[in-house]
Amino acid sequence: MNQRRTNLDVVLQILGGVVLVLAGVALVFWIVDALPWTVSWDIWGVLTAIGTVGAALVAVLLGLGAWIRDKDVAARVVSAWVTDEYAPRPDGSSYKRKVVVHVANEGNEPVFAARVNVLLGRHRTPVGPLAAPAPIAVIAPRRELAFDISTPLLAHSNSWSPLATLTFTDSRGKRWLRDADGELHDVSKERPRWSKASEPGDERQLGDTSLLNPMMIAMAFLAGLRDTETNPDDLQATLAPEAHGWARTDLQQLRTQLERYQPTSMVDYPAPRIARVKLSGDQSLEGRTVEGEGVELNDYMFITLTLIPERGWRIFSVGESIPPDLIDFDGTLGDEVQPLTDWSDFMAPDSAKESPFPPE
Repeated sequence: MNQRRTNLDVVLQILGGVVLVLAGVALVFWIVDALPWTVSWDIWGVLTAIGTVGAALVAVLLGLGAWIRDKDVAARVVSAWVTDEYAPRPDGSSYKRKVVVHVANEGNEPVFAARVNVLLGRHRTPVGPLAAPAPIAVIAPRRELAFDISTPLLAHSNSWSPLATLTFTDSRGKRWLRDADGELHDVSKERPRWSKASEPGDERQLGDTSLLNPMMIAMAFLAGLRDTETNPDDLQATLAPEAHGWARTDLQQLRTQLERYQPTSMVDYPAPRIARVKLSGDQSLEGRTVEGEGVELNDYMFITLTLIPERGWRIFSVGESIPPDLIDFDGTLGDEVQPLTDWSDFMAPDSAKESPFPPE
């Protein structure tokens, strides 16, 4: 809407300039027509020059208008959307859902530092980029990128009608937002910041209490680790046995190291069956939210989790982010991940309980 209003203002300004020029020329002709013929005949050369100048001025105004409109031409052809499709499984037992985020640049210039934010359900709950890189460094001209978010959405039963927003920078350095309704907004003057006061978070962002939700496994691990009455051996159920480093890890020492770290609200997926939960060590930020996009933490670490279909998500490591090609999946990457089919196997957060079915 803001972009349409800007374009309308430009058109009105151009038309106003053209009208003023034509009115001025008409006024001169009217004055000349009122003069004696001999005087007017001598002045026709001047009028011809005036007409030429007027035509040139109109051309300049039209060119200026085109230049103003073209300032956002690169942004107008950059977009993001989500496809949500179902296809029968090979054995005919059920349908398989495939959800893909698409990011496209149909222009002739690259755009930079693009960030995707996926929105879910009737409340348009933001859950972050999921499987899309954050940021996407460059989207080349005439290029479309696709990111499969089917596995990340298994953590959210209320994932109907997924949408996407996209922020990016054009070749002129202007920052743009393509919102979920497709409207384009100039956000160059907006600066990301942390909210001033602690506010209750949106628990819908956390997803379901399910083995297919890496956030819930990470939170269960942290809660057990910090509970002094919990036997560290009981935490083995949340750990990935393929990560041989756990055999050498002192969980009591890890409890001390993680004492001041809290999970942020969104999960990112550097590969389809790898999830990362970022932990913030800055206690002054606890309960505060990001206003805008692109705020970076100075003190953080990652809980990296892996998904094996027969058991769900498990914690592979805590600390630095692990490159996907260094993670062992024990030969299970070819196994299909099945969604939960019994709704009693999970429950959504109390404040976010809704029908898992889309609204009529």
